[in-house]
Amino acid sequence: MKALPLVAVLLAAAALTGCASQQIGAHQSSLSTVELVRKASIASVGVGEFKAAPELPAAHDKSVSLRLSTISSPTAGSFAAYLRESLITELRTAGRYDAAASTVINGQLTHNELNAAGASTGKSKVAARFAVSRGGTVVYDKLITAQHEWSSSFIGAIAIPEAINQYTNMYTRLIEQLFGDQEFTAALAGGEGNSHKRGL
Repeated sequence: MKALPLVAVLLAAAALTGCASQQIGAHQSSLSTVELVRKASIASVGVGEFKAAPELPAAHDKSVSLRLSTISSPTAGSFAAYLRESLITELRTAGRYDAAASTVINGQLTHNELNAAGASTGKSKVAARFAVSRGGTVVYDKLITAQHEWSSSFIGAIAIPEAINQYTNMYTRLIEQLFGDQEFTAALAGGEGNSHKRGL
């Protein structure tokens, strides 16, 4: 029997390992994020509604594609809901979460992308519009974006787990970007925050 070319063998292996729907794990708090939250000198806050933004295709809130696989959220099948739970996890770990607080963070997931189809580079981008409301009045409203590139492998058995890990870390990156925004932390602390306010 004639041996198959190496490329064909690799493609077949990638197909066998990649044709599946996988779910990312629950968000794990990050030490660097928790320290960032604690240093913000804010009172405890609540987390309200998180949903997909009108401009985000509904399918992009439910899953992202990864070669021949699809990656889904463990939180109500929604990545907007996953972002909400991730934020609560970081706040709770930092001792800054209070479900009954009058200051509340709401959000809309506006961009959710994972691209690791190439042989050498993987890319991911997650963005959300965050709003802080106090007593029903919006005091902060801004789009925050996190994106990252990493070295990828042609072999699916190597590339897929790494891409899932990198994609999951994007939610940590996004929350760190959020708490690194001085207007956001000022709004949580009682300042005016961003002067450009839009209700979510």
